[in-house]
Amino acid sequence: MIVMDNPSKKKMTSKRLFPFDESRKEHKKRNMNSTSHEKISKLLSALEGLLDEDGLDEVEALIGKAAFLGATELQNVLRNQEKAELKSNKPSVEPPSRESVNRNVGRSISNLQLTPWTSSSILSELPPLPAVFDPTLEVAAFTHHGYGSGRISDLSYERLEWVGDAYIYITSTLLISQTFPAFLPGKCSQLRERLVKNVTLADYAHKYGFDKRAKLPESLLPGAKYSSKDQDNTKVMGDIFEAYVAAVVLSDPMNGVARASEWLKSLWAMKLSKEIKQEERIGKKLDSPMWNLRGAVDVQANQVSEVTYNSKEKLQQALASKISKLTYKDIGSVRKDPETKLPVFTVGVFLTGWGEVDKQIGYGSANGKKEAGMKAADMALQNKKMMSMYLGKRKIYDAQQEKERTALEKLEGNCQ
Repeated sequence: MIVMDNPSKKKMTSKRLFPFDESRKEHKKRNMNSTSHEKISKLLSALEGLLDEDGLDEVEALIGKAAFLGATELQNVLRNQEKAELKSNKPSVEPPSRESVNRNVGRSISNLQLTPWTSSSILSELPPLPAVFDPTLEVAAFTHHGYGSGRISDLSYERLEWVGDAYIYITSTLLISQTFPAFLPGKCSQLRERLVKNVTLADYAHKYGFDKRAKLPESLLPGAKYSSKDQDNTKVMGDIFEAYVAAVVLSDPMNGVARASEWLKSLWAMKLSKEIKQEERIGKKLDSPMWNLRGAVDVQANQVSEVTYNSKEKLQQALASKISKLTYKDIGSVRKDPETKLPVFTVGVFLTGWGEVDKQIGYGSANGKKEAGMKAADMALQNKKMMSMYLGKRKIYDAQQEKERTALEKLEGNCQ
């Protein structure tokens, strides 16, 4: 028996439509573009490391002039291509693929991404606000959970600020540690508190107009009948700022951490401008193995080749002797720093000897008595006219002592 094909069935089979074909092709195309962009970014990152300004001559000598020029040209081409893509590619409102969701974790921050503050880091105006590349995250960064449906699955700034808080802490810690390598942990913590506290972050939020973009319940709105206290509003704006940092990081898995960190670095440089300039004036930096890895311990390398003295030690060497002494005393009452709310101690340094009796020759204020004492000694050392007078008296005394010692030795020699 001959079985005839059903032409109508064959026709239907050959023309059967697959509604997901186009979306699959588009999905594959997006993934290929994403992979290509990632490879280009990695290549550009490698070239940036190779062609660092500090070692260009060494690289050229190593690979030859022709290869060096080719690498430089490729670097410029990739830079321009990346800029063009960032400018033309607007964030898509389509849900991201499952693959991109799984990869959407902000890269960790390392000291290689951040460099210490210098005076050139201090801007005269607010740095540009970094963009959030995902519309959902951008809206969520300004939305209170009570503004929407209240479902636990709703994304709000409360969830994002928890992530942003962590990035803010690690960024500030790395910047402070690298810029002020000689500071003790306590002093570093005081500086960090000034940068990350709600008052500071809320101030930034207002300056960037975040308060106008916030979607809040009526109770949190300014001027509401049952509005919250000022400190609650400050916390809200501080949280929104932290949420925005998280949105910048999470919406850009490749470069979000770097963009957010550079933005925070510029913002905070204005906050710590006085300390940054003072550290730069000191000039001599502590070569910390935290930032300059040394591998195996070299005993000889760790030996101190040059003895350095702090202000207290310098003043002690200059003025203290058998007939003179320096004492440090608390002066005035303990007050609170209006910015950090930490206690401020004032210590004076007093001289007895060289014609003085318990005379105050300097004072200093700081959050710790030890640092305040250092500042007091430094003030005394900076008074050149006063120091010259006391050093002159000590010189006469030392000369007289040497004369008496020589005469005594001569007398003892004659007796023998």
